[in-house]
Amino acid sequence: MKKISVIIPVYNHVTILSQNVSKIISVMNKCGCPYEIILINDGSTDGSDHVLSQLNNGNIRCITKKNQGLGSVIQLGFSLASGQIIIILDLDLSYDIQNIYKVIGLANNWECVVCSKYADENNYPLHRKVLSYFNHLLCKFIFNISVRDIGSGFVMLHKYLVQNESFICNGFGFHCELFFILHKKKAKILELPVQYTHYPGTYRILIHSLQTIKEIKSIMFKK
Repeated sequence: MKKISVIIPVYNHVTILSQNVSKIISVMNKCGCPYEIILINDGSTDGSDHVLSQLNNGNIRCITKKNQGLGSVIQLGFSLASGQIIIILDLDLSYDIQNIYKVIGLANNWECVVCSKYADENNYPLHRKVLSYFNHLLCKFIFNISVRDIGSGFVMLHKYLVQNESFICNGFGFHCELFFILHKKKAKILELPVQYTHYPGTYRILIHSLQTIKEIKSIMFKK
């Protein structure tokens, strides 16, 4: 039975950290698979590091690093993961955590499963929908990436797809770079409609949008 590595970025999540990690552990314990949960604190300033130090579970690994961005966190998670299957998961659990069971079951037939927020009605703010849509169009036009929810916070992929890969994006542009790499490898990708509930996060529209555009330009030169 394949081991699963769940990579969870942590940035100023002190109010939900303990509760949501407990929910994730409860779900993973019912999967019937060996697993590890890798919590990577990206330089939080709200005391999240203290909460992480209090977590006591043999399946959890907690790492604290200086703040460099979402992409740097996931890259570190890739390098630390010991499982053959990797799940990237947002800590706010905006994508229904119960889909873990379905996603793991699909791993036998798909190399990557992207949980998508765009199937049903949800409370995703209009301005974020617009930004997401233009990001999708940009990545589709430049890199031929067909995934609609390119910034999904719930993605399963097989480790061999990213093992020994060299990424250049430390910020939110990492999403585009990841799917560009999967596209080049002709990975079998399924976009799975799931229930989504929006929670205010740490995304800052102007700063992070400009950073993402800059990183996408860097991917263009890399390709």
